[in-house]
Amino acid sequence: MLKAFLLSAILTVFASSATAQTLLTIEHDGVSVEYDLEELEALPQTKYVSGNPFFDGEQEYSGPLLREIFKDAGLLEQDSVSMRAINEYTINFPVADASKFDVVVATRINGKLMSVRDKGPLWVMYPFSHHEELSDPVYKGRTVWQLVRITTQ
Repeated sequence: MLKAFLLSAILTVFASSATAQTLLTIEHDGVSVEYDLEELEALPQTKYVSGNPFFDGEQEYSGPLLREIFKDAGLLEQDSVSMRAINEYTINFPVADASKFDVVVATRINGKLMSVRDKGPLWVMYPFSHHEELSDPVYKGRTVWQLVRITTQ
């Protein structure tokens, strides 16, 4: 009896840990779409090495391009969206930036998944080292770390 109970408890723990965790929710036209890591990684991926205003030196950022997420969620025709982080930081983000620049929703830095402590699990990152105009401070404010929600206006 005890063995059956322990086996059942172990299987329950494994089953619950196998459940996919929602990392990003997109709300558009009254519809909510949720993405877990596996779904984000199923989108076309990119990676590049770039500096950013928050770290010394360059790092490798990888994940889906923001424009691919916008395309998948039907947001490319929007002028702007609202992006919100875990800490409730919210910005108005121009959708055109996702087409103009290779903005990545980084799931990894230097090949490693990011924890909340490391500004993850999702960080909207511009290729700062690749475009002189990205030195404008407005872009620094658009690098939302700990991104959890995108909504249409």
